[in-house]
Amino acid sequence: MRAGPYRALIVLSTAVLTAMGLGLCLLQTAPAEARSPTAPAVSGDPSLSATQPYTLFLPVVMQPIGNTGPQGLQAGQPIGDNGEIFFTDTVASQIASAGAGWVRINFRLGAHFPDWTTPVSATTALSLYDSIVTTALNHNLKVLGLLSNESWVGGLSDWQANNAEVAGGNGDNTFIQQFDTYAARVLMPHFAGKITEWEVWNEPNAGPTYVYPSNFAWLLRRAYLAARDNGITATLISGGLFSSNPYGSTLLTSANTGADYLTSTYTQGKLNASWDGLKSTYGSYPLDTIGQHIYIDWWAGLTTAARVEQTASFVFNAYAAFEGVTTTKRINITEMGWGTDWVSESTQATSLSTAYIKLKQLTYIERTYWFFLQDIPVASLYYGLLREDGSAKPAWSSYQQIH
Repeated sequence: MRAGPYRALIVLSTAVLTAMGLGLCLLQTAPAEARSPTAPAVSGDPSLSATQPYTLFLPVVMQPIGNTGPQGLQAGQPIGDNGEIFFTDTVASQIASAGAGWVRINFRLGAHFPDWTTPVSATTALSLYDSIVTTALNHNLKVLGLLSNESWVGGLSDWQANNAEVAGGNGDNTFIQQFDTYAARVLMPHFAGKITEWEVWNEPNAGPTYVYPSNFAWLLRRAYLAARDNGITATLISGGLFSSNPYGSTLLTSANTGADYLTSTYTQGKLNASWDGLKSTYGSYPLDTIGQHIYIDWWAGLTTAARVEQTASFVFNAYAAFEGVTTTKRINITEMGWGTDWVSESTQATSLSTAYIKLKQLTYIERTYWFFLQDIPVASLYYGLLREDGSAKPAWSSYQQIH
């Protein structure tokens, strides 16, 4: 999720925007090659305090069609920092009405819970997500579960510890081990049969969620084993690679699409995380599908089908170099959007249609999730299909039509 050219998501109220990133205020913590000083701010899902809950207003102008297709959509955070449930029947109903068949849900502890199973005020984080997942399924929405930086308590220095690139380690560390034990091995078995796809991490190549490729290789290895050791056959999607051309430049490269980062992850996985051993045992490296986030031409106006294809093809070529050009592994675009704080509403709608039409033509693209349902101005998020008051933007009908 984005909010302008690396400008911080600054909130003067008690709303704290943390979930996947804070933009400029934390970007200095990522290596220079992982960022651009003018790319959009990175965050996946704004964390809003109890005084500024995510509120979905009933729309003024909308024609619901019901979920009809394989594409995805997402709203704001599922729970608040005081344990409030924000992913309600109303939210799920609107996502289904847009035509989405899938919803991407971030499994976050927030500030309220120390872990997934310890009760706070007689309630566990796991029980809240039982309710959230049930709500989604009741609206015929399949769930992509996101195991993010919020799924276990830690910070940048924790998940970057013992990296091979700078620290001279092998990439594994205490945070990754605890993430495995107390998040992945709790959540994936608990929701077996209800959640068939899990995404591991969010934008590992950018901003405050940056992990070195050696760390990411171990995250993927441990999450993969957390599933397979428990007999879980769910699809594991590598965390969405942030793909964006910087402000003022139309140049798309293997660096700014995340393809170089993915190449480094495979390389580090083979060198330091025994990926070849995993492949010999399980028949696969520890990622079944590759995640990507497309935020190209966010400031420039309309994008083109050729540029959308180029963005995706950089990532395909990166993993095909290791998996083989005939690989059946595909890309899930787990975030894509254009914000109407930078482009007009009509441009947003046209770019949405252009991108979806092209991506559906590419055989190596499995599914695309639009970011996201409704504008949240307090978080500087204007990517919604709906405006803040719940009225439909032109992108609403464009999204319905792509199904």
